[in-house]
Amino acid sequence: MGDPQAPFARVMEVLARHGALDGAGRLAADVLLISIGDHFDYDAGDPVTAGAEGLRLLRWLADQPARQVRLLFGNHDAARAMELAGISDERFAQARALAGSIAWDEFLARFPDVPTPGLARRDYASFTGEQRRLVIELLLRGRFHLALAGELPDGRRVLLTHAGLTVRELALLGMPDERDPRRIAAALNARLREGVERCRRDWEAGGSAPLSLEPLHIAGSSGEEGGGLLHHRPARPDRPGADRSWEFDAARPRRYDPRSMPPGLTQVAGHTGHAKCLRELGDEWIGPSARSRARGGIRTLRVTPDGAVRYEMGILPPVEGPVADLILVDGEMRYVPAADYELLSLAGF
Repeated sequence: MGDPQAPFARVMEVLARHGALDGAGRLAADVLLISIGDHFDYDAGDPVTAGAEGLRLLRWLADQPARQVRLLFGNHDAARAMELAGISDERFAQARALAGSIAWDEFLARFPDVPTPGLARRDYASFTGEQRRLVIELLLRGRFHLALAGELPDGRRVLLTHAGLTVRELALLGMPDERDPRRIAAALNARLREGVERCRRDWEAGGSAPLSLEPLHIAGSSGEEGGGLLHHRPARPDRPGADRSWEFDAARPRRYDPRSMPPGLTQVAGHTGHAKCLRELGDEWIGPSARSRARGGIRTLRVTPDGAVRYEMGILPPVEGPVADLILVDGEMRYVPAADYELLSLAGF
């Protein structure tokens, strides 16, 4: 399931239409559901309602048997235990209320514990301390993962992460030539466990120590948005209007050139909907099927050994040679009718 940033009822309608629920409104006994991450922050216009709905959804997912639900860690989930680890509901509400009405410098001076005004009024606008407590509880219980390994119906083994993996992350893991999804997932999840263990004593005592996954993922700090593993998304570096110095900052990348995806690895990720891909991938890379649709859908971003990039709707069939495939499953659930929302079927996990 792509990023479930939508009202609880919409998520339930999507799952019901795919036959994933039983008569009592729980997951059917024969279903294993993977949520690709990002369970909060879908409506900055009504952050209170959106915050309550996100909390309700994550609790529902966590209440299903652990053998049936796997939760990938998204940047909106991570922010609750990172950038927003120490802020109160009252202080964040003040920051959100003032974010659009005072100057940048004044905002940072008054709220050094909130990275930017945009994060307060838009990106993480629905934050509450109750969300943070639930995220920390699930981290302590080992319910969140940075990566999982699975198999497509056509037999390809795939790596599942929230936002995709590039050669940067493999190098930071010390495994630049690795292409086995199981080994990569194990290495990423070990980093998450290490980060959680550093915080465990503080968290179990009711503290607010911020989780760190650096240098894989960089949390936002005063005046700086985060970057890296859970934040970055594919984009064409030379597209009109690109801010290369910010987007492709090597220390905290917000974007990545698809040609930096590891060749020979098939990936599944969320984080980036079709509408954003249309804006950021550039006309030359967007295929006819992708041009014909404005929102939603499962899509494939493929890079061939000669460096050619192709973005199309659907799952492109396997081909010979070390291609880099990224299957994007963020179907923009809030905007697409439930009847049209696609879930990705896996043959194995």
